Amino acid sequence: MTDAKIVELERESMQTLPALSCPLQLNVMDPDERLWPLLKVKLHNSSQLQLKKLNDQDFLPKGDRQVLLLVDHPMLAPVYDELERKADDSRSLVFMGDPANTSLVRRAMRMGAADFLPLDSDPVELWSSLVRISAQVSASISLAPVTVVVNGKGGSGASFVCANLGHAFQNDDEKVLLLDASRHYGSLADYLNIRDKQGGLNDALQRAGEMDAMALAGMVSKARDGMDVMPASVLPLHDENTVSARQCAQLLHLMRGQYQRVVVDMSRGPEAWNLPLLENAEQVVVVMQQSLSALRETIFLLRQLRHELGIGKDRILLLVNRYDKKKDVSLQEIEKATEIKRIATLANDFAMAETCTDLGRLVAEEKRSHKLVEGFNHLSSALKPGSGQNDKPGLFKRLFGN
Repeated sequence: MTDAKIVELERESMQTLPALSCPLQLNVMDPDERLWPLLKVKLHNSSQLQLKKLNDQDFLPKGDRQVLLLVDHPMLAPVYDELERKADDSRSLVFMGDPANTSLVRRAMRMGAADFLPLDSDPVELWSSLVRISAQVSASISLAPVTVVVNGKGGSGASFVCANLGHAFQNDDEKVLLLDASRHYGSLADYLNIRDKQGGLNDALQRAGEMDAMALAGMVSKARDGMDVMPASVLPLHDENTVSARQCAQLLHLMRGQYQRVVVDMSRGPEAWNLPLLENAEQVVVVMQQSLSALRETIFLLRQLRHELGIGKDRILLLVNRYDKKKDVSLQEIEKATEIKRIATLANDFAMAETCTDLGRLVAEEKRSHKLVEGFNHLSSALKPGSGQNDKPGLFKRLFGN
C-alpha cells in the first residue's frame, strides 16, 4: 500500500462502529501483508482493540480476549494443520480467503472459525465479527462492578476513603481488588502497610494484552483477607514507556472477571490513559472538603465528568470528608453549587485518620466501634446495586453526619 493511499484512508471518516462488549486483542497472520496496512489505518484508534502482527513461527494465542485472524496463504499450511489438531481448544478464529474455494471454507470450519470473510472485505465486516465474538466472551464472564474514588481537590482524602471503603465492601462472598490508578507516587499500598509489593500497575498495563488470570495473580499484593491491591509502580521521572486507554480497558476487563468488586483510587484525577476506569464505573465517589477552593475545583471536575465523559448525575456521589456543621460552606450550598443531590459526609476526626495513615491500619482495625467505621459501612451499602433508588431526600446527609 502506497503512502498516498494510506493518507487517503486516514482522511476518510470511517462510519461510527458499534462498541465491543469487552476489549480484544486481534492477532493477525498475514504473510504478504495484503490486509495488515489497511487494518493499522482503519482500526488503530479503537481503545477496545489492540492489533498485533504474528508470523507463522509464533505461538498461537489462546484466551477469552485473544482473536486470531488468518489471511489465507500457502505459508500458513502448518498453522492450519495445528489448528485442526487443536480444534477443541477454546480459541476465537476469523478466516479470510476465497469463498469460492469450498475446500478452504470447509477446512476453516474444521478449525473452528467463528467467521469466514472474503479477502476484499471492508474492515467494517471484520469489526462486525469482532462485535459478535466480544458479546460471546462477555456473556461467559461475570464482570465485577467498579467504584472510582476521585479527589475533587488534591489532598481531600481519596486514598484513605478508598482503602477503608474497600474493607467495608469486603465480606465472605466478595473478593475485592483495590487499584491504585497512579502511575507515579501512588500511596495506597503504604496506606495498607504493604511492604513486599509484587508487580505494579505499570508492568500490568504494559502486558495487558497478553495477561491471563494467573499472570494477574502475580501482579497484585494481598492487603487483607478477601482484599488485594494493585499497587502503583515506582517509575523514573523520564519513563519512556507510554500507556494507552486501550491497555487500561484490557487490564480492567481482566480484573473484573477475577474479582467481585473493583475499587479504584484515582487521587490524581482523570488522565487520558485511565478514562476507561471512569467510563466503566458503576459509581463515582468525588471526595471534597468544606472550603471555597475545594468547592471551585470540585465543580470543575464535575463538569469534566458530566459534560466531557457523559457520566450522569445518578452515577455520582459527592462525599464531604471531615465534615463539620460549624463551617461556613454548608451542605445546602454545596448541593446548589454542584447540582449533585447525592451528598454523603464523613465525620471529622483528623487524629484518627492520621494515626491510621501513620500505622498503615484501617479504622476498623484501630477501633471497630468508631463513627468513621459506621460511616464507611453506610457508604458501602449506599453504593451497592439497587441502593439509594428510593431514598427520601436528605437521607445521605442524615446517615453520615455527626
